[in-house]
Amino acid sequence: MGKIWLHIGSPKTGTTSLQNFLNDNANTLRDTGRLNFMSTGRAHIAHNQLAASARTGNATKLMEDMLRESDAMPDITHVASSEMLFNLHTARKLSSAAPVEFKQRAKVICYIRRQDSYLEALYKQLLKNSRIPPDRQAFLDDAKRRLHYLNTFNTYADMFGEENIIVRPFGPKWLVDGDVVRDFAHHLGMPITHDLRVMEGFSNKTFSAEMSELLSLMGERTDFNTREVIRELIALNHPGTIKSRDVFSRSERLGLMNQVTRENRRLVKRFMPDCKDFFLTDDLEGEDTSASTEDQLASQLADRAAATEALLTAMGNLQARRKQEAELAAKTEDIPAASPANDALEETLAPPTWYREIYPGGDKRGWFHSHGSYAASFVERDTDQLVVSFDNLSQAGNDAYAREPWAQKFCADREFSHLGIYAQEPTWFRDEGLIAHLEGLRDEGFFSGFKKVAFVGTSMGAFGALTFSSLAPGAKVVAFSPQTTLDAAKVPWEGRFAKGRAADWGLPYSDASEQTKSASQVYLIYDQFHEGDRKHVERLKGGNLVHLKGAGLGHKSALVLSRMNVLKDVMEGAVEGTLSELDFYRAIRARKDIYLYRQAMEGYLTDRGNGKRAERFANAFKKRRRLQNAS
Repeated sequence: MGKIWLHIGSPKTGTTSLQNFLNDNANTLRDTGRLNFMSTGRAHIAHNQLAASARTGNATKLMEDMLRESDAMPDITHVASSEMLFNLHTARKLSSAAPVEFKQRAKVICYIRRQDSYLEALYKQLLKNSRIPPDRQAFLDDAKRRLHYLNTFNTYADMFGEENIIVRPFGPKWLVDGDVVRDFAHHLGMPITHDLRVMEGFSNKTFSAEMSELLSLMGERTDFNTREVIRELIALNHPGTIKSRDVFSRSERLGLMNQVTRENRRLVKRFMPDCKDFFLTDDLEGEDTSASTEDQLASQLADRAAATEALLTAMGNLQARRKQEAELAAKTEDIPAASPANDALEETLAPPTWYREIYPGGDKRGWFHSHGSYAASFVERDTDQLVVSFDNLSQAGNDAYAREPWAQKFCADREFSHLGIYAQEPTWFRDEGLIAHLEGLRDEGFFSGFKKVAFVGTSMGAFGALTFSSLAPGAKVVAFSPQTTLDAAKVPWEGRFAKGRAADWGLPYSDASEQTKSASQVYLIYDQFHEGDRKHVERLKGGNLVHLKGAGLGHKSALVLSRMNVLKDVMEGAVEGTLSELDFYRAIRARKDIYLYRQAMEGYLTDRGNGKRAERFANAFKKRRRLQNAS
């Protein structure tokens, strides 16, 4: 039977390089019988979902599916990769859930940094994704529990056997040929041959602490996509923005390492006998020759200046590119006939992701239908899960050439089939042609062709998800800041959405409160202090409702969750029907550090006549920000 290797790694230990190598060479490795990069639990190149399944209680099924995939190719080595597995809680969950056969056939390989370096990398990673506030001391106080590697490896050793655990130190000095991909291949007994694509050289650059903190603030206070900005920054390679060992002082690092000296000795003895010097701290000991306070401040100011200049340049480049793309798209409408010049212009406009999957040369089945002010695209990726998404108000009227449906990346990353409904006008899907099309899909058995169906959206899109969910009885609904209708006779108190209220509310599916009875679960994510949204939620009745309240989320609940980097986790749990109220409340605890939360809470206090309290709240928020930025 095929052996299964689980690759786990802490942040900044070459996981992306490894996953790129495995993904880029997947066909060659599999076809030549050397290795299978497991598709079970994997969304494209992203991390395997085994760790997430451990949290949701679905790990046993996923591991059984992994065994079936390996059984189909019994003479080949199988690999699954995820950083999320480097976690004691996850390891314990997997241990209790793993089938006996999985324990007998799996091996673990893990790359680690020295703990002080690991915490720095983790701080910067969480920071740039706006997962934590820019408070180094608070992070340090909270993250000390992450120093302890040994218990995690002991748990995996108890699960798979000590002989099946390989712990590798990360760094050019320790890796085979100084490269994580070649080191990984070496320990799997797989030579790197000329037919394999490998990005040569050891590269593990990291942004400076100042750059990471600015990215955190940008993610909270602007609508820029952090990942796009990061890619632009990497391409810029601006001097002074790439830096390491700039989060904690040398004495802080030494103090961290002293806490785990004995534990590290035991770890080396059991799992790393050939790497006895890895945890030595000679570089942190001896006479302290650190710079003076004045020099440290000058260096920090220089780093902040470099980071600010680079970030503004990157954001400016992105804005200019978007403007150019919009201008090029506009020009194509005025070009009457094809020509070589026109073809060149079209080549500069990348098609949307869904089109690349279903066009004649694509590898997926699907279709696109236009209904005047509305449209629908469908990509069939799997017959297990279908997600039906609806545009929100901010997307209505978007005439970009590369138009994507709401939740496109979420669905593609998880191989969910996706029916996306587009709106070119903010008329809340009040369109006879669109309604007839959706009813036609129901009558043709389209929805019943999938084991599971979920309707998702936010605001106007949440209305669409709620009201059309009756087309697929038993479906799940995920509705962020939902409305139920804009029919003035039913909600005379609703004064928002003027264009929507002017739409034809005499058409079918005009009141979501009448359409959700047949859904299996209806997840309602909303701010109970937002009066307008709360009144709509109160119109919904039934035992299938799951109320997930988040004070301070405002009407932009999905955006706030995105700023906290938990939107996809919340959506995944809801789509799968495993999201609990406790899971949700744990996910949104960090909202108090999000700028949109401050705006919402300040507004609520002001509206309730608590102006002075609102002012104190805002001042306290600003003070905390200043302290965080100065730390």
